[in-house]
Amino acid sequence: MTRVRLENVSKRFGKAVALEGVDLEICAGELFFLLGPSGCGKSTLLRLIAGLQEPSGGRIWFNEEDVTGLATQQRNAVMCFQSYALWPHMTVRGNVKFGLGVRGFGREEQSRRVDEVLRLVQMEGLAERRPNQLSGGQQQRVALARALAVRPRCLLLDEPLSNLDAKLRQEMRSEIRRICKTGQFTTIYVTHDQKEALSVADRIGLLRDGKLIQVGTPGELYHGPKTSWVADFIGHTNLLKGRVVGRCGEGVRVETGIGVIVAKGTVDRGQGSAGAEAVVVSVRPEQMRVVRGTEKAGRNRVSGRVVESTFLGEASEHVVEVNGERLRVICTPPMFGVDGEMVVEFDAEDVVVLSE
Repeated sequence: MTRVRLENVSKRFGKAVALEGVDLEICAGELFFLLGPSGCGKSTLLRLIAGLQEPSGGRIWFNEEDVTGLATQQRNAVMCFQSYALWPHMTVRGNVKFGLGVRGFGREEQSRRVDEVLRLVQMEGLAERRPNQLSGGQQQRVALARALAVRPRCLLLDEPLSNLDAKLRQEMRSEIRRICKTGQFTTIYVTHDQKEALSVADRIGLLRDGKLIQVGTPGELYHGPKTSWVADFIGHTNLLKGRVVGRCGEGVRVETGIGVIVAKGTVDRGQGSAGAEAVVVSVRPEQMRVVRGTEKAGRNRVSGRVVESTFLGEASEHVVEVNGERLRVICTPPMFGVDGEMVVEFDAEDVVVLSE
């Protein structure tokens, strides 16, 4: 297995800066996602790791080997693109075997490896079919098998599920994780789909404007964002501007447009010190509970007017206006016929306080 390390990597195209000062370490056997909006530099970073482009500055290491100046075939980093690029005149077996022939493996070794990866991607029963006889998901498995047959030091996936419909994308997420983990491949996966990253990744690197903003597990990024941009990009959240007005036990009290909110266990970087520090408060819509009947009051409770309701299937989303601020609330199971005033509460532990 291969550990990938980037030291102060940058990439410029003329005067345009695509990547700037990226320091990153990806563990051996890890399924690591590069996530961010279009144009943030994630595909450029993947191509640098693959050796398809040279960095303008910095070094790239595979284990203890500096591969910065090595060509793709020398560093043995294999990349799967959005288009599967399968040979239409070849069978599944022929497509998977193609890269092995180029690398000069003998016939016996080629057959052994092809059989091995076809079993891994569960395509051994379709080995004699051609690409036009396969579904989109099956073609994706063939493209993966072709990449895995050469036993890459690093497997690089550039939005591999973008050509599939929503249901098939969801099915293939777990399949890609199973394949990569079973084969113990170090895998770097580029996507702009937050749900895809949250549901599959071991860790995620979040990029914005060519800079690495935050790295962590899906849970760390979702529940412990370091900036309001990260909180808003990973899933959905309610962001409220406020100012720290005092301490409350282990947490702080923050004055916002919907009233004073108590936050606990999420204060760092000096927040909550003396003075009215400007902050941003993040509360996830699903962490807000609708108060019904005589439920016991929570640490934070607000009431407002429902101005919009949307049925989402397994849940419903409601927009509640409180003192001119709009809060999104997710209800599971869904609520129907909601009108007028809604009272919601949320725990202090679910409030994240961020520097403005």
